[in-house]
Amino acid sequence: MRPSPAQWFATVLYLFAGVALAEPLGYASGFRDLYRIDLANAQSTSIGRIGFNDIEGLALSPNGTLYAAVDGTTQIGSSTSATTDFLIRINPSSGVGSLVAQLPNLQGRGPNEQLDYGLAFTCDGRLWMSAETTAELWEVNPATAELRLVGNTGASLSGLAGRGTDLYGVSVDPNPRLFRIDTTTAAATAIGPLNAGGHVLNVGLDFDAAGRLWATLDPVAVAPSRLAQINLVSGLASEIKNLSSEPGIGIKALAIAAPEPCGPVVQVPIMVPGPTAPLLMLLAGIAGLFGGRRLRQRARA
Repeated sequence: MRPSPAQWFATVLYLFAGVALAEPLGYASGFRDLYRIDLANAQSTSIGRIGFNDIEGLALSPNGTLYAAVDGTTQIGSSTSATTDFLIRINPSSGVGSLVAQLPNLQGRGPNEQLDYGLAFTCDGRLWMSAETTAELWEVNPATAELRLVGNTGASLSGLAGRGTDLYGVSVDPNPRLFRIDTTTAAATAIGPLNAGGHVLNVGLDFDAAGRLWATLDPVAVAPSRLAQINLVSGLASEIKNLSSEPGIGIKALAIAAPEPCGPVVQVPIMVPGPTAPLLMLLAGIAGLFGGRRLRQRARA
């Protein structure tokens, strides 16, 4: 017996409710370790040592390769200059990083030889890198680490995130704000303040596959890093939770999902998993009830 339209509707609602209960997993970097982040409960699990120090940016390419920007620190076990920056790939299973190439010499352009990079892919496979301390935006060749300067953003951006061909960033000033970035001119337009509790030192930023924007916020004060969702319309942060990590180690960068193929982008509103799923299940039950009644009425007729 084939299911009725009402039964199909009830089944779809029930399955959607189950999806709403599940939050995705992501990757985050501390100073030298790669972590797996459970976004549902803000729990982090160390995967392993990356083999490089000071991982400031993480980004998943369209084919799922995990890239990172290393900010002016020595590769562990090597004699490389302590002010060399690298583009690397990271094995997400072991956490081990492998060198793509040394980034062109950008040191000396920021205080204390630190540029504090953000890193993100857009759907067209282009890789973008920001520098907090110089407010610059570059396009990066992911195969060679060659850089093309796009321009000055006018904002101290830390984390970067791409959705479709759009690029977003969060500033690390005393009142962190969400910005949309023009990849042609580098101009950053403020969307709004996060209102997430004050000055942050590092921000990790990425979209999940459903289009929700997540951020890791590493406060200036000695305190746990935090995990939050960010509203693309207002810039406001919500669902803020303390993020577990090694004591004294702040979370610096975040990567969740590879960019989807380019096309129309549907923005998904922030959804609180707890109350949403039971509501959908209730709707599914109502749909099934009325579908059953309609079938009985037709049988009597």
